[in-house]
Amino acid sequence: MKLLHLTETDMSDFDPSAKGKIFSIAIEVSNLEQRVKEMMAVALDTSWLDELDVIDRMGYEARSRRTIDKITNEILHNVESEISEDFGEYMVSDVAQTALKQHLAHIRLPLAEFIKEKISGNPGFDFHTESPAALIAFGEAKYSGVKNAHGRALSQIKDFIAEEKDIQELPDLRNFVTEAAIQKAAAGSKSYSAAFSITSDDLVEIMDNALRSKHIKSLLQYEAIYLIGVKVSA
Repeated sequence: MKLLHLTETDMSDFDPSAKGKIFSIAIEVSNLEQRVKEMMAVALDTSWLDELDVIDRMGYEARSRRTIDKITNEILHNVESEISEDFGEYMVSDVAQTALKQHLAHIRLPLAEFIKEKISGNPGFDFHTESPAALIAFGEAKYSGVKNAHGRALSQIKDFIAEEKDIQELPDLRNFVTEAAIQKAAAGSKSYSAAFSITSDDLVEIMDNALRSKHIKSLLQYEAIYLIGVKVSA
C-alpha cells in the first residue's frame, strides 16, 4: 500500500455554516498477493473478542464464524487476475481502514460482516473506525473494475443515513468503541467514510470529482467526511 494523495478541506468552503473537515486520501495497491495475505491475517485474527465479557464473546464468535469462513475460503482463496466485486469491496474496506489508521490515527473496528447476524450481503455500513476525536466513522465501500465508484459509495451513505442504518448499528458498535464515541454518536455527532475503487490514471481529478459530488452537500452537517480512493496497479 502506497499513499498517493492526502488533503484536508474545510467544509466551510462548500457551506459557510459547516464546521467540519473533508479528508481525501488516495491509496495504491501494487502487490495484490501481499494485500491478500494481509487481509487473510486480519480475517483470522480474533483478538477483538478478547476484551468482551463471556456472553458477548460467545455471541460474536458464533456470529462471525461463518462469515470468516466465507471470506477466507470462498473469496480470498479464489482471487485470480480479475478481481470479483465481492473481493473488491472487502479489499476496499480493508484498505480504507488501514489508511485511516496509518495516516489519520484512527482505531479500526472489526469489519461489519464479522459482528452482524447475517452472513455476507447484510445491508448496512461496511466498515467502521474511531477517530482521535472520539467520533465513529461509518464507512461504505464500493468496487468496480470498469469505472470509478465514488458516486455509488456516497449515494449509498446518503441512503443509509435516511434509513437510520447508522443508528441501528450503535448497539453492536458500543462494544468496540470508547464510551465517549458512543455518546457522541447518540447525540448526532458522527462522521462518514466513502471508500471506492479508482480505475482512472488521473487520481487527483477523481478525488476532486468525489469532493465536488452532488452527494457531499447532505453530509456537510456532520463532523468529518473521509473520501478514500483505492487504485489497484497489481
